Amino acid sequence: MHNMCCAKADAVEALDAASVGAFAFVGKDGRPRACPVTPYLYAGEAVVSSTLAFTAKVAAVRRDPRVALLAGGCLVRGRATLDVDLTSKTFDERVRRQELRKYPPSRLLLAIPGHRRLLWWYVGRASIAIPLGDCVGVPGSDRMTVTFLDGEFPRIVPLDPGTDTSGDEIPVPVRHEGAACLLVHDEEPDMADLRQLTLHGVIRDGTFRAGRRAGSLDPSHPRPLDQLRTLRALGHAARKNRPVLARWARETYG
Repeated sequence: MHNMCCAKADAVEALDAASVGAFAFVGKDGRPRACPVTPYLYAGEAVVSSTLAFTAKVAAVRRDPRVALLAGGCLVRGRATLDVDLTSKTFDERVRRQELRKYPPSRLLLAIPGHRRLLWWYVGRASIAIPLGDCVGVPGSDRMTVTFLDGEFPRIVPLDPGTDTSGDEIPVPVRHEGAACLLVHDEEPDMADLRQLTLHGVIRDGTFRAGRRAGSLDPSHPRPLDQLRTLRALGHAARKNRPVLARWARETYG
């Protein structure tokens, strides 16, 4: 697979324009993982931001900082730095404006009076920053990708969005042999319904062999009551996570 060189300015432009991308990291078992994210920029680095309701990818990056981000036709790989802020300060300074532009549901949440107190878990953030030193242009869509460990870091390779993923054997245009993760993500234009399908398996002889599947691409058409229940569930998850997050925040800021 041929990758075009990507200057830092090109990477900044690509990441700034992209509303969604694929983020890769290394799981506890040493195997590659991938999930869809909103890509941000801050202080000349790519940033992946996580609300305090979700800790899995943050915990993974704490264990192993090797990550990759594919968004807007640009692949960035490197060792991430992580910080956790239970207040809204980091969110306000680094990503609020970008999030309002890229993620429409945030406009309603961030317009609620007293949202910094009521939705503390949403404006409190864990931030994963990735240097733009190792970036390449990668043609193709990030809607469907396969991720594997290539040398030191994860590599994310776009697949033809029309590829059939219903079977357990899927052809992939890579020479890698070993553990891999196949990710498909779909979003409505208003981002109200976010769908993802993740297949964990191995690549052998140009074929991805799926061992485990998670998620679904079936539309869920969430109603306002469903969305409210989701917010309540996320708040509950964040309260449960808070002791661990507070410890991580202390380690971040000393």
